[in-house]
Amino acid sequence: MKNAIIQAIVLAAGRSTRFNTDKSKLGYTVCGKPMILFPLELLQRLEIPASLIVGYKAEEIKEVVKVAKIKNINFITQEKQLGTGNAVACSKKDWSKDHILILNGDMPLLDDSIIEELIEKHVSTKATLSFVAAHCLNPYGYGRVIKEINKATIVEEKNCNESQKNITLMNAGIYLVSKEFLKTSIDKLEKNSVSGEIYITDLAEMASNQGLVVQVMQVSYDHVRGVNTLEELWAVEQIKRSNLMKTWMSKGVRFELAQSIHLDIDVEIGSGSFIGTGVHVLNGTKIGKNCTINAFSIIENTTIDDNSQIRSHSVIQDSTIGKDVIVGPFARLRSDVILADKVQIGNFVEVKKSKIKCNTNAAHLSYIGDSELGSEVNIGAGTITANYDSLLKVKNKTVLKDKVKIGSNTVLVAPVTINEGANVAAGSVITKDVPEYSLAIARGRQAIIDDWVNKKLKEKENIHI
Repeated sequence: MKNAIIQAIVLAAGRSTRFNTDKSKLGYTVCGKPMILFPLELLQRLEIPASLIVGYKAEEIKEVVKVAKIKNINFITQEKQLGTGNAVACSKKDWSKDHILILNGDMPLLDDSIIEELIEKHVSTKATLSFVAAHCLNPYGYGRVIKEINKATIVEEKNCNESQKNITLMNAGIYLVSKEFLKTSIDKLEKNSVSGEIYITDLAEMASNQGLVVQVMQVSYDHVRGVNTLEELWAVEQIKRSNLMKTWMSKGVRFELAQSIHLDIDVEIGSGSFIGTGVHVLNGTKIGKNCTINAFSIIENTTIDDNSQIRSHSVIQDSTIGKDVIVGPFARLRSDVILADKVQIGNFVEVKKSKIKCNTNAAHLSYIGDSELGSEVNIGAGTITANYDSLLKVKNKTVLKDKVKIGSNTVLVAPVTINEGANVAAGSVITKDVPEYSLAIARGRQAIIDDWVNKKLKEKENIHI
């Protein structure tokens, strides 16, 4: 296997100055995944061990990589950001394979096949140095590739003359170099007179001048776009999201207005499902077959089973939803909500950290928190589970057994249990457990004062006189 003779260096030490923020660009997400993870996961799939060169915001980047549990990687710190050549030199003591793959950390669109083809071409031609290039109509910010007979060089934009700036063949920032050449050449790289940095790109001219084989592999620009500004991040994410949607469309998923929808890379959607305008499907969400997610809903880290409907403007996080469930519009589910089959959660209902069994209905304007609801329960409009004890600062549990009916505008003060088949009258404040099949009423008696309105009007007239 050719990859067995390859090891990688991923450059991730730069200051991200064109982002104009105080963060490393490599921690910014593309379709829900931090940018630095794209090249690292690619190398992991290809079984190529890697050294990650960190510097600016090193601890932030290390934490992202550790959380993702990337294998076969070691961290090397570039103490001062003196350019790509210096960054590569920092890893010199760890070079053990025959060929060193060097790539930038900001390439979220890079495809496995490009690296595989580069390795194949480099090894089969016995090249000393191979690198990837692409034509770009606006190559601003990129080094330009100048190809001559038996020679290929890279000129960084800061050093380009006016004629060279018009060259559209740009350096992608992916190199494969013979270890022996790299060892003898890396320390010969000099600081650039314009920027004061040491450029890895100077190796191409160095190898060409020695008559060594230098290969340039051209690919589509969209596969090797770098990300140096927030505008470029936006463009890359548009491409990645578009590709994701094309994949799901081919599997039978309909997107109503695709350009308005946010879709993370690690979601799953079943065939026959519909994703409406402005929907966000985020962070490992799994949607079953023939589901409908209507406009402007946000679904995060949630599993939705087949044939369920999420109506517009609903927000669902960290939840599990069964089959044939209806949620919304304007509903919110959060923090480990579990809805069984055929549950209905209606408009302006919030459910938090609760389990609700099948065929239960909470249709209007209610809050259900830290609760367990049985099957065939009906929650009237305006019902609230008062779960928080502000004195002891604890959340208490409300339990409603099967076939319980709760009247409108009721407060259930936890901890409290409403047993099977019991009814609670509208407007009640329930503080004690309710027995099976009983009626609980906890409200003031209605009083009627006859002719009260007329008496008040007469009093008003007498005052004016």
